Amino acid sequence: MTDNDDSEFRYPFEAHCAKALQEIREAAEIDVHRAQRGEVPYALDDAQSVFESLAKNKDLPLSRRFQEYFFRYGQVEAAWRSRRADSKLVGEFRLIHIMAALVNKRMDKTWKGEDDWERALYSELRYFDDTPQTGSGRMALLRATPGATDPEVWFFDMRQGAMPMDLDYPGYLEALLVTKGVIGWQYLYCRPDHCGLGFVPLVEGLKEMLEVFPRLFPDHDYTDLQSRLQERL
Repeated sequence: MTDNDDSEFRYPFEAHCAKALQEIREAAEIDVHRAQRGEVPYALDDAQSVFESLAKNKDLPLSRRFQEYFFRYGQVEAAWRSRRADSKLVGEFRLIHIMAALVNKRMDKTWKGEDDWERALYSELRYFDDTPQTGSGRMALLRATPGATDPEVWFFDMRQGAMPMDLDYPGYLEALLVTKGVIGWQYLYCRPDHCGLGFVPLVEGLKEMLEVFPRLFPDHDYTDLQSRLQERL
């Protein structure tokens, strides 16, 4: 697969993904382990048929805005770290095709929950972004309740539990491409009072991101992220 061949982008968000992966690969201060788009799963390459199937078979009539962020690839993934020896800056993401996420990626297959409330919640959560290379135990999830047009986005950290995010699915994807998957960036969109034990060890990496990224990726605006970090310190 040639990430720089614009002719193969059938949907707009695919081009956005390719640009973000290229930015990661070309950043001089980043050591890239992986930055790629996966293969297109058989029969899951057409947005209309995918969303019609989710509406009919899973009672998920997803909104037009949600559908605008469709991509055909089985996954879009990156894993990288700063080349500086003293750096805390590490990033990883693995975005999963929306059909695979909503049908197969049930959270309760991995984490059952410790009480009735958690078990009920986890039965509704489907993860669409995780970190298999670093094995950090963090993932982003959609709450797939029947009839949902814009499922809630949640963030799970095994040190902190599951937390609702102040983002919808399109907003999550946009923020991910700006942060390049810096480990723990999701905390900046969770309530400050949820930023406890899981957040503390990530603070230095997030500070470094907001010191370094405006220089490495000048096309992006990091002002809001800087304000969000200050609110949580």
